[in-house]
Amino acid sequence: MNLSRGALVATMVLGLVACRNNTEDDAPPIAPPPVATPTPEPTPAPTQTTEMQIEGANTNSKIESRVKAELDGRADGATGSALAVTGAQATMQVPSGWQTTKGAVNISGPADKKAQIGAVSFTTAEGPNAKLSTVTEALGFSGCEWASTESISLGKSKLPAIAADGVCTRSGAQVRTAYVAPQAEGLLVMGGWEPSGDSAGVFSSMRSISKAGGGTGGGDGISACCAALQQNSASAPPEQKGFYISAAAACNALRNDPNARAALGQVRAMLASANVPSSCR
Repeated sequence: MNLSRGALVATMVLGLVACRNNTEDDAPPIAPPPVATPTPEPTPAPTQTTEMQIEGANTNSKIESRVKAELDGRADGATGSALAVTGAQATMQVPSGWQTTKGAVNISGPADKKAQIGAVSFTTAEGPNAKLSTVTEALGFSGCEWASTESISLGKSKLPAIAADGVCTRSGAQVRTAYVAPQAEGLLVMGGWEPSGDSAGVFSSMRSISKAGGGTGGGDGISACCAALQQNSASAPPEQKGFYISAAAACNALRNDPNARAALGQVRAMLASANVPSSCR
């Protein structure tokens, strides 16, 4: 009797253990705690800017590369009318028939204004970059982009200069642009042209840039210049005769001045709207 009761108790204990093990096996596994995913930072919107952008060479498909081929080592500049720039130690010419407006920036171009140049002087402390926005605004350009500058030999005087191609907007239309700056002479000349504009005139004007007084270093040169002015005053068109007479008188008064180059600079300024004799260039 006692053996039967003990066997029954043992059987019940084994059944309870088995039931508890089965219950534990049937319970669903405990899921690991969720991992928080960081929210990515929003991408900032691009900042709008109206400043001129300097692009790397040949990286902007809108910019046409011309300035190096048009200017470097070439001396076939325009031989029309002189364009004087106060403060610059260089002279230049624009094509015959171009109209010039003097101001803080001297602007010249054909009557249709599909091509124009703007010229201004700068100091050594300023450098040409300080005047880029001044000239673009005077020409009515905005949103300008420039390729990197090229080092060139400019005009018949072989002046060391920097130059760059660019593209701007004027009155909602795209215009090709270029600028050149012989830095030692303190002159910046920028040109722009529409597709049908006179780009050849722009570049020939730039190629005409030469050092002021480059053809006449001393008193003999000034004497030759004075004689040429006196001779040309007799045959000049009526609208230019007064310029030649005034310039010849100033030249004769100053030809013994030891600062010959400065004297010739004054003569050229008087002839800004007339042709300068070759002996005075």
